[in-house]
Amino acid sequence: MDAVAFAELVEFGNAQRNVTYLLVASLALAMVDALHMLPDEVALIWAADWNVGKVLYLCCRYLVFVDLIPGLIYYMSRTLSVTQCQRIFAPGSILTLSGVVLAEALLYLRVYALSAGSRAVGISLGILFLGLHGAAYGFLVKFIQSLEYVPSPIPTLISCLQIKGESGRLEVVFILVLCSELVCLVLTLWILFTKYKGSKSPFVSMFYRDGLGYFLLLSAITLGNIICQLVAPPGYTVLLANPQLVLHSILATRMVLHIRGLILSGRGQGSSGAMELSSIGYAANVNLQVEASPEIPKAPGRLGGRTSH
Repeated sequence: MDAVAFAELVEFGNAQRNVTYLLVASLALAMVDALHMLPDEVALIWAADWNVGKVLYLCCRYLVFVDLIPGLIYYMSRTLSVTQCQRIFAPGSILTLSGVVLAEALLYLRVYALSAGSRAVGISLGILFLGLHGAAYGFLVKFIQSLEYVPSPIPTLISCLQIKGESGRLEVVFILVLCSELVCLVLTLWILFTKYKGSKSPFVSMFYRDGLGYFLLLSAITLGNIICQLVAPPGYTVLLANPQLVLHSILATRMVLHIRGLILSGRGQGSSGAMELSSIGYAANVNLQVEASPEIPKAPGRLGGRTSH
């Protein structure tokens, strides 16, 4: 091996090490957020009836820890064969995309809830969700099939060495995810401006604020992944994939907790009174189906504004 090739391998190994650091940091962030929000979750989620929204929430919150395991093995093990690298990377990539899709399912459910169960909106969201994410899975599988590995000449530094792959297919995956997020943002703003224009309800304000903030953050990191695919040096092309997964999990689950907290606090009533709360409060029933009753304990106020009814 000549000096130039060796230097390139060392640079690639250093890149993999930095990706590993960010992966571990992402895992730590997910753990800290789960523990930080646990009191609110116990009060607002665990007491809820079982339905699709609750299942999605719990999967989105806790499967992220399972999703990150293949990545830890892939980057940190120093004894993997070529076959083992392939067998770990493939399910790890599918799990990462699945974690993002679960989070986006909650975002789509939120938009449907905001429409107060509009059949037209529901059908449109269903078609868009299946179409965009089905295509994303298809391109991801094609990308995985295009990968080729060789034994690492420096296994103490590089666990798995990819020498070939159609990265353009992975770019399309991130572009489709970005399109999905933009669809949710546009529909959220459209519903708010057409259905709740002029409303003074804190609930509407929360939907607008959280909707804009969450979607901008998620879109920014997805765009970052696209940029990494286009211009990042070898080894850094998937730098933001795991942070994207974790941020999707954190933001989507916090969104649900915010909705539930505001509903149970009774602060969703604006100028239109109980009728407005009943309409837009459909979000709580779609997401969790929990009635604001004395049997449901109040969260300790971590999210703010939920200490009294």
